[in-house]
Amino acid sequence: MSGPLSTLHRRLRGALLAAVLAGAGLAALPATPAGAAALALTQYVNPFIGTDNSNSPNPVPGGAGGSTYPGAVVPFGMVQFSPDTPTASPSGYRYSDTGIEEFSLTHFNGAGCANNEDLGLLPITGAIGTSPGTGWTGYAGRYTKANESAAPGYYKNKLDTYNTTVELSATQRSGAMKLTYPNTTSARLLVNTSRSATGSRNGSISISGSQITGAVTGGGFCGSSKTYQIFYVIQFDRAPSGFGTWLGSTVSAGSSSTSGTNSGGYVTFDTSSNATVQAKVGISFVSLANAQANLAAENPGFDFAGIRGAADTSWNNVLNRVQVTGGAAADLQKFYTALYHVFQNPNIASDTNGQYRGFDQAVHTASHTVYQNYSGWDIYRSWAALIGLVAPNEASDIAKSMVLDGQQGGLLPKWSHNSNEHFVMTGDPGPIIVGSMYAFGVRGFDTSAALTLMDKSSNGGTAQGQAIRGRESGYLSRHYVYEDPSDSLEYSASDFAIAQFAKAVGDTTKYTTYMQRAQWWQNVFGTDSGYVQPRGSDGTWAWPVVPSSNSGYTEGNPSQYTWMVPYNYQGVINLMGGRQTAVQRLDHHFTQLNGGLTQPYFYIGNEPEHGVPWAYNYAAHPQGTSSAVRRVMNESFTTGAGGLPGNDDLGATSAWYVFAALGMYPATPGADVLALHGPLFPSASIIRPSGTIQITGTGAGQGAQYVQSVSVDGVSTTRSWIRYGDIAGASTLSYSMGSSPSAWGTGTADVPPSYNDGFTPPAAAPELGTNLAQGKAATGSAPCNSAEVPANAVDGSLANNSKFCSTAATKYLQVDLGSAQNVSSFVVKHAGLGGETTSWNTGAFTIQTSTDGSTWTTVASVSGARASRTYHPITTRSARYVKLNLTTPANDGNGAARIYEFEVYR
Repeated sequence: MSGPLSTLHRRLRGALLAAVLAGAGLAALPATPAGAAALALTQYVNPFIGTDNSNSPNPVPGGAGGSTYPGAVVPFGMVQFSPDTPTASPSGYRYSDTGIEEFSLTHFNGAGCANNEDLGLLPITGAIGTSPGTGWTGYAGRYTKANESAAPGYYKNKLDTYNTTVELSATQRSGAMKLTYPNTTSARLLVNTSRSATGSRNGSISISGSQITGAVTGGGFCGSSKTYQIFYVIQFDRAPSGFGTWLGSTVSAGSSSTSGTNSGGYVTFDTSSNATVQAKVGISFVSLANAQANLAAENPGFDFAGIRGAADTSWNNVLNRVQVTGGAAADLQKFYTALYHVFQNPNIASDTNGQYRGFDQAVHTASHTVYQNYSGWDIYRSWAALIGLVAPNEASDIAKSMVLDGQQGGLLPKWSHNSNEHFVMTGDPGPIIVGSMYAFGVRGFDTSAALTLMDKSSNGGTAQGQAIRGRESGYLSRHYVYEDPSDSLEYSASDFAIAQFAKAVGDTTKYTTYMQRAQWWQNVFGTDSGYVQPRGSDGTWAWPVVPSSNSGYTEGNPSQYTWMVPYNYQGVINLMGGRQTAVQRLDHHFTQLNGGLTQPYFYIGNEPEHGVPWAYNYAAHPQGTSSAVRRVMNESFTTGAGGLPGNDDLGATSAWYVFAALGMYPATPGADVLALHGPLFPSASIIRPSGTIQITGTGAGQGAQYVQSVSVDGVSTTRSWIRYGDIAGASTLSYSMGSSPSAWGTGTADVPPSYNDGFTPPAAAPELGTNLAQGKAATGSAPCNSAEVPANAVDGSLANNSKFCSTAATKYLQVDLGSAQNVSSFVVKHAGLGGETTSWNTGAFTIQTSTDGSTWTTVASVSGARASRTYHPITTRSARYVKLNLTTPANDGNGAARIYEFEVYR
């Protein structure tokens, strides 16, 4: 296109983009680095990633896939205009479906419960028979996959049933719909004002000329009885040739209004001379007048191409805040699709005039953009830090919004949907989200009010009449939550974040109080089992512990939750017996990458495990982090519809991938620590108002996941971590990457910080040195099977079920050290450390030494044992041979002896 029309079109598109950015409160893109230009990045986004099931063998309910949606949305948009399919994941859409029930205006990116799908629109042709009020799904349209496409801010499909092409786009508070019908006098658009993902509720519709207005009632998230209203206005680019309404089973042709449950209406168009009908929809949570004003401000005409172009530009501007280059096409697609998902939530809740509905259900006015919708339990792990890092201005308004929610509703939001708190999941995540954003430089909100709300949650405060910390009284009296050890860890994690926030804003009294509470994590760590485990109200420890059982835990199991103490990994590692044991246990944990709820392995598909790969850094073994992170990136994230390993949970899972690709991770929620593991891309620029953070990875790419060296602004460091403040301004973080592990980060002083204020930390585990038995010749009694031979107990590994097992009448394991050596201690790793029930830990055994293999001396004798790891120091003596005699093979009467490792030290 050229000439005046082209110029006018560009000006209109620019005006539309300006309206979108201004109405959203989106900050202008900071200047790119010298010599750098904005890149064309929306081409790498694939909105279908995450729209179908992943490979998790036993996911959380509703968590088999990413639960993303492919429809049209702009950054943080109030409107998410997307198709809904018959067997949808909780998002409303499943890629493998080939039918569409409607195109609705609201969706969540990756929540695990059915949600939204408010105000469903469906184009059809032909007569209306059965009332859509009682037979809506009978009108669903079939489609051919080859006709479906999506891009940021745009969705297109063709309903074969009606020979009608549907195109969708969006602004912040409105949706745009372009319908291309066949040649017919009965082209219709059905408008469902009652149906949503959680059932049918009251709605209203009024048809007047080329405009439809009304309201719909949504809600019911995760079984809640709470609802909200959406006011809407739909305008068409021409007047319909007919209209009607329905209520229940009755269809009333020519009726222009109705209201009630199972209500809706339709308009008819004659497309025999003009096949295209354009529609635009404005919404508001405040009033019909505001819905009309939102539509007028953001979508004034019927320029679908202009709306689509503005949406693409707004996405490209946001994606350019992180410019990565040099990677493979698939890696770029995964990265920018993840970043795209990060910016979909929370959602703008205020209208163009500043009005919004608060958590007191009253209408308020704000001078800044107000956001709502927080999946707190999910997004506190890494999303909050990422949004602070890459979108500090928006994060400031998000923090302001959360404080407003607390002031109007009682407490910082936990898991909220629009203006309602739904209390989904456990713990008290609001303080961690606000604290993490503050730790990553977010300012401009009322920190005093925020701290008051954090403290209020621990002192009887309620949100909309209900406590967020429903188990706080027992937690304060016992110093743990006996009903659920995972909930106990969540309370402690929140207390840690409150402590750090209090310290940062100068309240030392609250810092001391909350750091003491944060250290109560140790009260649910069972030293016998070696796991975070249930504990009775009387202080007794549950036994046995089955590391793979999710009974009594919130979406996880003992193996997974044991690592959820990211602010004191030093304490956890010491309780485990030291760094060597921790590394072996981590290696075992990463036997699987997406094991689900009932495997004793890593589960990337659910948030409690997201930070676990960086536990290796705390054990001075950063190569383990680098290997695990790259494996997860390559095996659990793909470019297919099942390409997210679990629910995206409003950007939480995608935030993990963005950080992983950048080579750093906020390992300690609520603190400013970034654990390092090395970037995927040779170059990445995080473009911020305070200056650009330049990340370079010499040699980076697939097959080069190991850090060789690191420097910050030209100063070399062997530490495997940095603080946000190290890179807060214009800075350069430089890596040299390679295909083999190096010595970088392996010193005892190189590990990220653990926080020990508030208690006496566990005693440091002894550094035992080299395991003299590892890899040496081992013999023993007859094994349980050919895969469970004595050599497995001296291979230095717990992974892949590597153990010695024997059911012989006399059970023993003998190791030849190869020559006489001074020995002074032994470690035995029993069934529990291999992910098996702790009832199979050895009950009684002796350890003997010999210099000739004939004459034996008993140096340790143990009975009544049940621990998963036992340590046996002795007076130093010379020995070439060591023998483990297993007299009581298990502590529950089981006849098989199971030894995962038998270790010998000088």
